[in-house]
Amino acid sequence: MQPTEPSTNDPVRWGVLGAANIGIKRVIPAILSSPNELLLAIASRNPQRVRELFAYLPDLRIYGDYDSLINDSDIEAIYIPLPNSLHAEWTIKALQAKKNVLCEKPLAVTAEQGARMMDAARANGVLLMEAFMYRFHPQIIWSLEQISSGRIGRVKLIRSSFSFNVLLPPRHVLDKSGTDRVLGPPAGSGANYSDIRLQAALAGGSLMDVGCYPINFCRAVYGHPPIAVGARVYAPEAGEVEHAAGAVLDFGEGRLGLIDSSFELPTRQVAEVVGEKGTLTIPVPFTPGNAETIVLLNLEDQTIHQRVQGVDQYRLEVEHFGACVRSGTPPALRLEETLENLATIEAVYRSAGYSWPKQ
Repeated sequence: MQPTEPSTNDPVRWGVLGAANIGIKRVIPAILSSPNELLLAIASRNPQRVRELFAYLPDLRIYGDYDSLINDSDIEAIYIPLPNSLHAEWTIKALQAKKNVLCEKPLAVTAEQGARMMDAARANGVLLMEAFMYRFHPQIIWSLEQISSGRIGRVKLIRSSFSFNVLLPPRHVLDKSGTDRVLGPPAGSGANYSDIRLQAALAGGSLMDVGCYPINFCRAVYGHPPIAVGARVYAPEAGEVEHAAGAVLDFGEGRLGLIDSSFELPTRQVAEVVGEKGTLTIPVPFTPGNAETIVLLNLEDQTIHQRVQGVDQYRLEVEHFGACVRSGTPPALRLEETLENLATIEAVYRSAGYSWPKQ
């Protein structure tokens, strides 16, 4: 039976591919909290876990494979939080099934993959957006408005960082023979050496996971991609993903972006924009949670503490995408910008002489 054609007032019917933490803890709750969105189905290779997690949703459709969800004719939009290496494959399959797709960042492993995804969206008349949720937070919108209006003058420098410690130091123990052995982190420590972000086959790495945020922010401020890149990355051993990256992005005419990311530093994030008349600083730009935030505006004769009410930026993201699905309006985060950011990630890795998975 064909699904009923939705009216402009009907909630957008969502499906989710996979049971990644960001989906379970952030995006699915955002969909469930919005009256404009409806969670219809989740596909997972561990369907029993999904049944246990969402036992309070008796009408939720739970699929044991991704294709079944993609082929569900009732679903209009699909959220994809799969490992980076799977983004292109499953996004294109969903787009070819005429589903609108919100895909986690980075959208693809390479710009070439991203271009194929964009072509598939356009060929099938559906929408595709990279899930940079922080761009929908009022503190970012306000900051970009201040910068665009010339409040701090012409921007000449951006400094932005994002890091957290994925690993804990290994333990040294003596086995029964008295031999010193190095083990992984203690049980219950929270660290996990099998973390998908640490697997080269899944296109992990600090730049792919968190460094893409500072790159995206620099591009949002300057309004165009860098013209040149100089970078270094640190990978513990050949064949492993990089654990830290740092780069200078040259946006021309003396305008620079300094970005860094790491899996081996404490949790930290910041964005500082320096113009000829002042400085704008966002202390927690990317994942501020739902608490009130503050943006600091330092001008020559005053310091302004702009307080921003706490919001769920994931809900703002899915509601924006859902509204675009209903109206047919292109999303605010344009695919052209996404492709430029993917190309910048590639340029950072090339400059550093680092061979990331070219899939």
